[in-house]
Amino acid sequence: MKKTLLDKTHQAYHLTRTLSYVGEYKLVQNFTKLFSPWVQVPDVPQGQRDKREMILRDIKAMYEEDATLFSEGILPYSVLRPESPLKHLQRLPKILLASVRMGRQRKLNITKPQQSDEALPDYFKRNFHWQIDGYLTRESAELYNHQVEILFTGTAQAMRRLVIKPLFETIKDKKPEEVNVLEVAAGTGEISETVSMAFPKINYTVSDLSRAYLEGAQERLKNKKANFIQAAAEDLPFKDQSQDVVFSVFLFHEIPSSVRKKAIQEAFRVLKPQGRLIIVDSIQKPDVPNYEWALYRFPIDYHEPFYKGYTEWDMVQTLKEVGFGEPQSSRAFLTKCVWVDKP
Repeated sequence: MKKTLLDKTHQAYHLTRTLSYVGEYKLVQNFTKLFSPWVQVPDVPQGQRDKREMILRDIKAMYEEDATLFSEGILPYSVLRPESPLKHLQRLPKILLASVRMGRQRKLNITKPQQSDEALPDYFKRNFHWQIDGYLTRESAELYNHQVEILFTGTAQAMRRLVIKPLFETIKDKKPEEVNVLEVAAGTGEISETVSMAFPKINYTVSDLSRAYLEGAQERLKNKKANFIQAAAEDLPFKDQSQDVVFSVFLFHEIPSSVRKKAIQEAFRVLKPQGRLIIVDSIQKPDVPNYEWALYRFPIDYHEPFYKGYTEWDMVQTLKEVGFGEPQSSRAFLTKCVWVDKP
């Protein structure tokens, strides 16, 4: 009875959240359209209109599976603590203004940020998603997670949490204080906070290539046990065989094909024998044919120059070439999780 009530509460929380972000999505779209023809606003893809029932069914299934993380005690319910409504609302005017500026960048095809750190690789110095100054400023970092939730109508949190179960299975029988976990490309720490709440005693290192976003993650996790380091996925400053788990969330579709393999080689190098690599990222073309329209439109509408190559990339083949074993996978809506152990 208690489990049923908690599951229903979980469903109600997330469906309310989704409806709220659907409203914000429409608000941002309509507000930005007020500035036509000086801006370009992507229209709702035809596939999204035609397959609405399938999308809602997939979202519901995702939330049902996500609820088991809480009912089985893997995640504490405090993870679902909502953000302060006042803080959320105070950010909305900034997001509306940013949406107009992003629409203007899309219209003029401005793909590179005005601010640029020469120490960063060229592939990173882009206005991903048409964000103002890409991933390079605190202003961008402040708005990023909220913008992602608007884009994916409140489902991004649950999609990110696909990483939790294979992470839990890897470390559940070990002494947590002896477990080393490395997160690559953590951004502003959205999933990092969840991991630190679920596994508060592990030796947890949070890394990202953006100094501004890493500072945002530090603020988010200021009362949690975690180390922070600025690093690229393809050049990890860690010793060989030093980590029990390496994971990333939404990294591989934003890096070129040559960098993808280097990132997997680096993960293999720093993992201990029997260590686990967990990759949470977008679905790819062979995964769900009914979503091919989304995979086609996303890189066009949201400036993802490496996304098309990612959707066609044979991830399993690359993992095996590097030396990993046979991977396992799961899917939630537009995201999949692939995990594989080092022999």
